[in-house]
Amino acid sequence: MPQQWRRRDVISEGQVVKTGKPFISPQADDTIADLIAQRSLFDSNGFTHRRQGAPHWNPDYRVFCDYEYFVQCVAGGREIGLNAQVLVDYVQTSEGEIGRSNYGQWAQELQQLYKGRHGYDGMAQGWADWMPEAICKYQDKAQVSIPGFRRSANG
Repeated sequence: MPQQWRRRDVISEGQVVKTGKPFISPQADDTIADLIAQRSLFDSNGFTHRRQGAPHWNPDYRVFCDYEYFVQCVAGGREIGLNAQVLVDYVQTSEGEIGRSNYGQWAQELQQLYKGRHGYDGMAQGWADWMPEAICKYQDKAQVSIPGFRRSANG
């Protein structure tokens, strides 16, 4: 998995109204444990794997689809390496799946993932321990727009 040069842009009527602040993810010193605990972002853009026996996207997820796919990869006992080179330039927009989502959807999908956490054979004990706190945080913010896609500091 390579590092990505990322930003989150706000789009209105087909025009960029706010260009997001660029960031690199994951960082060169991030670990698989950081990705599992969502201290760092896993994104499938640029992620490569061998085709034989490869996991697949779960249609039950939209917001956490990349993360759930990543968990499938790790749970399958596959070794994942981080390439400390920026090989992907990715612009996420307010018109995309995450940009149109809200924290209520995040809470719902993460709750679903947490309930099914025992179905991922090969995961270390406690791999999902971070989820209940995040679910509560998302539930508390359920009516708030996603921060990376606000038009301004107030909106």
